[in-house]
Amino acid sequence: MNKHMIENIDTQKGEEIISGLRKQKWKLVSQYSLFAFDKGIDYDDYRLKKGDEELYFEWDNWFEWTVVGCKQTLEHIIDDFSLEQEIKLNT
Repeated sequence: MNKHMIENIDTQKGEEIISGLRKQKWKLVSQYSLFAFDKGIDYDDYRLKKGDEELYFEWDNWFEWTVVGCKQTLEHIIDDFSLEQEIKLNT
């Protein structure tokens, strides 16, 4: 399965997406250590899972949020959260 991505998602919008997905029963599988001195300052990441699908969210203070997952799920995220970004192949 090819992985795709959406890049440069605004910080607040990315947090809204993660919160919204968790309300839709996506489970938090892992996250950047809560004890890391730079969590949410320079870097952050989350991995969510629902059934066989996984989404990987990565944030930094330069490019903001990137989300990686299957194309169909990313299309739903674009629609559900009114994103203007395009889906790209994650190479």
